[in-house]
Amino acid sequence: MADPKSRPAFPKAQPTTEPKSPLEASPEPPLETSPETSLEPLEVDDTACFFDYDNGSSQASSTQSLSSSIKDHVYENGRKYHRKSTDEDNKYLLPSDETEFDRLDMTHHMSLVILDGELHKAPIKGDPHNVLDCGTGTGIWALDFGSIHPGSHVIGVDLAPNQPSWTYPNVVFQTDDLEKAWTYKKNHFDFIHSRMVASAIKDWSKYTKQMFDHAAPGAYVEISEHSMAHIYCDDGSVPEDSVFYAYGNNLSDALLTLGVDVRQFSGSFFKRHLEEAGFVDVQVFTYKVPWGSWPKGKKFKYLGAVCAEILKTGFEAYGLMAMTRLLNMPAEEAREICTGCYNTIIEGKQRGYGFQWHVIGRKPEAAAE
Repeated sequence: MADPKSRPAFPKAQPTTEPKSPLEASPEPPLETSPETSLEPLEVDDTACFFDYDNGSSQASSTQSLSSSIKDHVYENGRKYHRKSTDEDNKYLLPSDETEFDRLDMTHHMSLVILDGELHKAPIKGDPHNVLDCGTGTGIWALDFGSIHPGSHVIGVDLAPNQPSWTYPNVVFQTDDLEKAWTYKKNHFDFIHSRMVASAIKDWSKYTKQMFDHAAPGAYVEISEHSMAHIYCDDGSVPEDSVFYAYGNNLSDALLTLGVDVRQFSGSFFKRHLEEAGFVDVQVFTYKVPWGSWPKGKKFKYLGAVCAEILKTGFEAYGLMAMTRLLNMPAEEAREICTGCYNTIIEGKQRGYGFQWHVIGRKPEAAAE
């Protein structure tokens, strides 16, 4: 991973009185009055497509010796997986190799594009003293936050030790299972950030309740997740027999065998769990993320190109191990579905998109035990 200080800076979002773009609905009204699919349709740009990302060298670096890496990992379908994460109840079925580290860092970049360079939607003021980053992945969000907030103490936690051995003085990484009992102090964290952990969380009620118990009174939490089971389309260009549906249905069925029902995911789903845990002032920010550079508008087109680059390995990262191990699907068939999805994106005739949700909530000041 490159030094965070060497990454190009993104401009901070500035207050504006202009209408919001179709990309964002902020905040999201209750689902029954304004479903996510009511966002303004994306317009197709028939002029040209571009994909300006190359396959440059990985930004992630190994944090273990070769011998240790071999012992701690398993290899299936040509990809490397963290042994403990996959062998222990199939807890986490995404790869743990350089290709995946690049994808995770690119996903972080996509989040910055969506949020106009911001790391979060929560109204954080100053340097929150104690910060927890759940599902830290390569640690890139935690490092960026720690760099911007030198007065914060940031803990990044993940199932797999895929983080760099070097950090800023105020950032530490830990390996742990977020679904087990948290051992942190209660009423402790001034900001809890959770991103892209949905495929590994079976009990969202327990997960958000632990967030509530360990958040300090007045603290904010933020959940950032994306749609996984569905593809959305505004112009009818995605047919019923699309390979996208084959992928979504098989991935959903596979994860359901583990008790993870990704078909439920929506902004309102995460909002409800935060409210039931006790958080107040819960808001949902919903964004459309095009699969490919087919939309009009500079930001949409660029965002779609970045998403396509992520999905080049993302379909395989989420689906390959899940389909072969949990559905007993032949590897060739699973890989054909994943490759078919990416090739369909490159072709540009099926103009689909997914949703990205940022859901924030605040723990009441009087909630301390």
